[in-house]
Amino acid sequence: MKTLVIVGGGFSGAALAVQFLRHCPESDEGVRLVLVNRSASMARGLAYGTPGSQHWLNVPAGNMSALADEPDDFLHFCQRQMADTSGEAFISRRLYGDYLAELVQHAARGAASGVELQQRVAEVRAVHPAAHGVTVELAGAEAIQADHVVLAFGHFAPIDPPGLSVSNLGTARYCADPWQGDALADLPDDAPVLLVGSGLTALDMLLEQLHRQHRGKIFMLSRRGLMPLAHRQQRDETNLTAGLRERILQVPPSTRALTRHIRREVDACARDGGNWRDVFAALRPITPLLWQRLPAEERRRFLRHVQPYWDVHRHRVAPESHQRFRQALADGLLRPMAGRLLNVQPQGDGVSIDVRLRGASDTTRLNVARVINCTGPNLNLMRIRDPLVSQLREEGIVCPDAHGLGLEVDESLAIKSRGGEVSTRVSYIGPMLKAGLWEAIAVPELRRHALNLALRLQQM
Repeated sequence: MKTLVIVGGGFSGAALAVQFLRHCPESDEGVRLVLVNRSASMARGLAYGTPGSQHWLNVPAGNMSALADEPDDFLHFCQRQMADTSGEAFISRRLYGDYLAELVQHAARGAASGVELQQRVAEVRAVHPAAHGVTVELAGAEAIQADHVVLAFGHFAPIDPPGLSVSNLGTARYCADPWQGDALADLPDDAPVLLVGSGLTALDMLLEQLHRQHRGKIFMLSRRGLMPLAHRQQRDETNLTAGLRERILQVPPSTRALTRHIRREVDACARDGGNWRDVFAALRPITPLLWQRLPAEERRRFLRHVQPYWDVHRHRVAPESHQRFRQALADGLLRPMAGRLLNVQPQGDGVSIDVRLRGASDTTRLNVARVINCTGPNLNLMRIRDPLVSQLREEGIVCPDAHGLGLEVDESLAIKSRGGEVSTRVSYIGPMLKAGLWEAIAVPELRRHALNLALRLQQM
């Protein structure tokens, strides 16, 4: 019997499992697919495991199918639940998790004869590839012998900002990972809170506090003070960006040249009655190519100077979420701040924090009951302490990207070792593809990688 093991049951692992089960042909010798996840919340992962209905998808339903070969699949799922759902609607992430779980079960029931799915709740401690197979070690000394392994781990806990640590502040004052447990547990509803970061995680934490009718002041601190931007309620059909891809592919591969050209395209689109969002949508299919063309120094320059601005324009939020954000601003409940943490000290049951605001020479002191790290998931393999990642890194089985964005793979998603060898036994799918592709952390791209990888794995 052939055995494929997928390590990680979030979106990437679930989408790959579904496509493998859908496309794997009938087998006389048998094919076993083992989907291993450390929690029982299969097919949900970080993004779609939220229990709160106040957390919406950041992409309209019409573009959220997990199946690259059936682009309306999620929309049809939603319409079975709510008949009037349109492709422009923004749906709860909880419902999307239900959709993924149903997809896995449906694919398992419809698999060809001799093809079976096993779902295991366990922690993978090590992966040992060899010439004739792979040994997957689980916590508790159990091991699975596989013909091929796909690493589908995704997001890890954010890195502590300077001055913030559990060892210094304790778990009651500082939440290092807002997705582990309840970041707002035992917090008085009138207590002031500091959110470090102003991106999607910070918005989620804000929405959760509003849902709980929190009345205390909420400070949102980031280096540049950039705020979330919203999707449009409805996208207009437009051809204002026609030819943009051809034009930008002629631009010299430098951060400055590309930034200037994109700004010109945005200005031209606006003069013709369009919207800057159309430019970013037109760029999306060629973003991996633009990233790959940048020399290493230009990539570093982009990460240092441009990435925060790119992220806030590229990764927009549901209009409903943005409306609640704007209302919290108008009500004076939320205070965004641009600046740096200078000094952090425990004080009584709370935290005293000195902040150097952007453009200021003096400091501002904040006294809050809790600090929540909302700087976003960590993709830097050198700064991840997970046992499996540590084993893969220390034994040179994977090669961390030089820019801390993930790991190195070839064009077929086979992992590269520290010495540059391409594995014939281990592949990767997930947000760490950002290292080589940049545009690799959202459903429209990951679902395509899942389909392509599933088809290749038929020949394992």
